[in-house]
Amino acid sequence: MPLKRALINPEQCRNCTPCLIEVNCPMEATLRESEDVRPWIDFYRCAGCMKCKTFCPNQAVG
Repeated sequence: MPLKRALINPEQCRNCTPCLIEVNCPMEATLRESEDVRPWIDFYRCAGCMKCKTFCPNQAVG
């Protein structure tokens, strides 16, 4: 069974600093250009482990 790729829901993301999914992603797949820009997940780096889902306090990852 293939792993699911993570997505960040921009309506639920509160652009936390530091972004806990960015800090804790084992594949370093969560990226952002600056602290003013909401993070996004790079599909090419994402392994689909969904660990990021457990770290987001706003439940913005699905």
